[in-house]
Amino acid sequence: GKLAVISPRGKRTQVTLEEPICIYSRTVLNQLLLDRALADGVRFLRERVLDVRRLEARWELLTDRGVHAVDFLVGADGVNSIVRKKLGERFASEDLMMTFGYRIPKEIDEGIVIKFFPKFRGYYWVFPRPNHASFGICGRLSQHNTQSLKHLLHGFLMESGHLADPTEAAAWSVYSALIPSLSPQSLHGNRFHGDNWALVGDAAGFADPITCEGIYYALRSGDLLAEAIIEGQAASYADRCRDDFAADFIYGAELFEKFYAGDFLGSDFITRMVQASSRSRALRSIMNAFVAGRQDYRTLRAALVRKSPQSALQIIGSAFRPSA
Repeated sequence: GKLAVISPRGKRTQVTLEEPICIYSRTVLNQLLLDRALADGVRFLRERVLDVRRLEARWELLTDRGVHAVDFLVGADGVNSIVRKKLGERFASEDLMMTFGYRIPKEIDEGIVIKFFPKFRGYYWVFPRPNHASFGICGRLSQHNTQSLKHLLHGFLMESGHLADPTEAAAWSVYSALIPSLSPQSLHGNRFHGDNWALVGDAAGFADPITCEGIYYALRSGDLLAEAIIEGQAASYADRCRDDFAADFIYGAELFEKFYAGDFLGSDFITRMVQASSRSRALRSIMNAFVAGRQDYRTLRAALVRKSPQSALQIIGSAFRPSA
């Protein structure tokens, strides 16, 4: 497959992906996970949880059909988690990204596209899928509402020839969601585990601060929590998450502003990196590793310095130099 990255100033680089990317329908993926859980003996109740209450050492769940008492409470209910809110740990708007997009019934040949905008903390994407394509955009909730994201998305769709008239979009399938993208301060204070309770996935704030990828971390945090409970060490869940992936989120969060809004030599940082990547096989290799999840933020600077051509070293040093 191909991945095209377009900078805020229209510079473009294309990377041939070394490993395949599987794009699942969320409906299909959710059903697959549920089917596997049921096959393993999980008891599934199709009920809406209305409230959660402490009941001495246990928990009481009030649903639209009754009341259930449980020994251990897991909040796997997304960014608007009832469990998180009940524990007094709501996300601030500065820690959330808003997404807006369309599923358009057309096949495209351009592959995956990631497009950045000037001084915009977010990006636009195109993901081709069988019989349709997913076009979307995400930006900081504290800076953009759904309407402003929709306007930006329409502009780019028209510019790229996918939309001739904004009225056409009325017939397309719409999707929108909130995704956690926590600041360094919020990550340091993020509370996702306590006495007989834990949060996983988006409810725990587990999404990449820059890319907003969250499905892998939802599944991985579920694995780590299950292992901790099975081993009788539920209290170790937080440390397991930090050691496995959550500590690296802090490195990513610290890069957020420099990545999206950093300037270098009269241009933005992303444009300079795209320009360097278009000339450097080593940089494209690092991009491949990053997309495949083999490159973390903690060791990114060292990898760039080790593999990058001399012409890119000044860009790297500027981007990763600690702020005054």
